[in-house]
Amino acid sequence: MFQTIRQYLTDNWWTLPLYMGACLLILSICFFFAPSFVEEIFSIVLLLVIVALVASWVFLIRDKRGKTVLLSVAMSIGVLVVTGPISMIGAMNGPDGFGRDHTIPEGIEYNIPLNNQQDRTYQNVLEEATVDSLDRNTYLQIWEGEFEGGIYQYDFYYTGLAKGVIFLRCYEITQNEPLSENMVDKKSNISECSKVPIEKSDEFKQYVKKKRFTIYEGDWGDYYAARIEVWHREAATGKETKLTEKIYRVQGWMR
Repeated sequence: MFQTIRQYLTDNWWTLPLYMGACLLILSICFFFAPSFVEEIFSIVLLLVIVALVASWVFLIRDKRGKTVLLSVAMSIGVLVVTGPISMIGAMNGPDGFGRDHTIPEGIEYNIPLNNQQDRTYQNVLEEATVDSLDRNTYLQIWEGEFEGGIYQYDFYYTGLAKGVIFLRCYEITQNEPLSENMVDKKSNISECSKVPIEKSDEFKQYVKKKRFTIYEGDWGDYYAARIEVWHREAATGKETKLTEKIYRVQGWMR
């Protein structure tokens, strides 16, 4: 087996730089259009090709074919010069694939965030939120926060809450994956940036008005479904209670 592999690598040394270039180009396309697992497959294939390329150099050197090694190295550099920048552009500018990996299940009912922007002619296109104290489904209202996707605001209404803090928790619905909760800057976590301190009240009222939060998973126009939960933490006891939840179609903010 070893001798067969060695023979192939030394006889077909010129194909390995071409395979490497092909893998880089395919990866560039995958960054924009393919699910993450396809990217991972071609990344592994690329790694194997590079290992095979280096192994072929070792075998050629042992066979005292130095000129062939130099030619192979030159071909590899040429391939990298041509395909490397293309692959880097794809890696840096392609979507992160979160939405493609978490498609919205067929038949699921979801809400779409209300419009809170002006159009390009600066005409007011603000939608109105209908709130009914008898309909818990209207207590939470999510708004498109700004002109960039992934940035949102929320309003929240409720009856009778103790002094404490209102905050959000968000989950992708198909895998129950927490959204934006493991950020390097903890203040960017949804449960942190969505916090609003409240005072005790026994009446139905608006506790939160246009509080901003950001969902980082995904990219502009790459929609998926998220369960947005509203939580209350009592100041006196620290007890946390989920007050309501709604499913929304969301997109991520492109950093």
